[in-house]
Amino acid sequence: MKVPKAFINEYQTFLKEAGFDNPNPQALLMELASLSMEVYLKEIAWLSDFIGRIRKANREAA
Repeated sequence: MKVPKAFINEYQTFLKEAGFDNPNPQALLMELASLSMEVYLKEIAWLSDFIGRIRKANREAA
């Protein structure tokens, strides 16, 4: 999944604060989920919400 321009700054801030560098939010979500949901629960919740907002914005733009 490519992050739309309207969401890039927010995603970059998340990556910096969480210490990750994956440019694909869906791939990062799957990576974190496979590692440990307990350790990365906050990040998984944030990424799930973020991906949902991107999908909603894409539907509204279409």
